[in-house]
This record gives sequence, structure tokens and C-alpha cells, in this order.
Amino acid sequence: MMISKQLVWDALSRFVKPSLLAQTAAELPSGIAVPPQWVAILQAQQASGRMEASAGWDDFSAQLPTMAAFFHKQARPLLLLADADHAVSLLYPFTAGGELYLYRGHPPLSAVPERFQSVWPRIPQQFRDFYTAVHNGWAFLSANSMGPLPVEDWACLSDDRFDIDDGSAAGMPADPGKVIAVFHNGGGDYLCLDFSAPDGVATGLIWWHDDPGHPDVVNFWAALDAWIGVFFEDVDNVQARAAV
Repeated sequence: MMISKQLVWDALSRFVKPSLLAQTAAELPSGIAVPPQWVAILQAQQASGRMEASAGWDDFSAQLPTMAAFFHKQARPLLLLADADHAVSLLYPFTAGGELYLYRGHPPLSAVPERFQSVWPRIPQQFRDFYTAVHNGWAFLSANSMGPLPVEDWACLSDDRFDIDDGSAAGMPADPGKVIAVFHNGGGDYLCLDFSAPDGVATGLIWWHDDPGHPDVVNFWAALDAWIGVFFEDVDNVQARAAV
């Protein structure tokens, strides 16, 4: 299936108010601030006709082999989206079973939000690097799920939205107020970073909405890669250049 800009535009209109969709640097108007590394991606795509974002992800291929395989398999050129308020993001279009899907990556963090500054040094180094060098959140556009959430959407398990009562909290292997949800699977479950230990790098925890008092302790990177991989199992292989 060829992916045209019009097809993407029509799909976007169900979720956001797009004002611009660009596949080449030449299409970028003045007055819209675009990260320079994104301009370079669009320039490289124009020359090669293929998706060139993998360079930004190369440093994470060992931790996220599913993503490395995804980039190799789907190879669709990326698109730059500007919303009605001129906020920009990169779109990663692909198809699975002939159906169009869109992941969206936000601009890298320029500063760590104040509420996370105290724990930021304890977040796994390469996860921090992803947010500051690649994307402040990269997720399925329609549901803001199945990928690392923007830091604005991170939340402690003690937040009311998780509805963990005192009894459930008492039996948990971690203090809910020291566990931050950073990935939503779209079905109510979250991959989290656990800061309950007094020091050291935060560890992985999966919080299940249907069993809130019994989260699973997990290897953070393995769980992250596995959860992303669920969505990419049926991605269509692409050999031809995508239509513009």
C-alpha cells in the first residue's frame, strides 16, 4: 500500500487540526520553529526517497531491537506535522494489514520539568538520552499509547487516576508515590519506573489496572521493547518508495 500525503492528512483530521504536512525541507515555511536535526532528516529523505530517522535511534538499537527491525522493515519517509498552533512533531506512517497507522514523536526536551528534576538523574541514562536527543514522547497518535509518553503525561501511581486504595497500596512491592508511569499500553496498563529504593537507577514495574495491588517487577528495557513490539508484529514490509 502506497501512503500519500493526502491519505495521512485525511487520517490526521480525525484526531488533530493539522496546518502543515511536509515530507521535504523545501516544503517548510518560514515562521515555524523546527529542530535542526529534523530538517536534516527531511533533506536526507528528499535525496534518498527512504525514511532516514534511524540515525537518531541508532544509539538505542541494543536496548530496543524491535525498533531497529521496525525501521528496517517499514522504511516509510517521515512527515513533519504542524498543528493549528504551529506545534511541530514528526509522523512515522506505516501500514499493517493494509491499514494506515501513525506514530508521533515530539521535539526533544530542552529542559527537564521541575517536578521531575529531583529524580531525573536516577532515570536510566539512555532513556533520558532518548528524551533529550530524539523525542519527548513517541506514541501512537490517536491514543497517545504504545510508546514512551511525553514527560507532561508522566504520573505517579499515587495519582487519583490510578485509583489505588490504601489496602492495595500496603501490599504492593513499591511505594505508589515513588513509582512513575511512563508508558501506556492503551488498555489501562502502564510500564513504570520505580524510585522506591533510596538511591540508584530506577527499576522497571508493570502496573495492571485489573490487579492494581500486584504490579510485576520487570526488566525495564526488555518490557519496553516487548510492549512496543506488540504493535509492530504485523507491519507490512515495504520495498518501494512511498508516494508523495
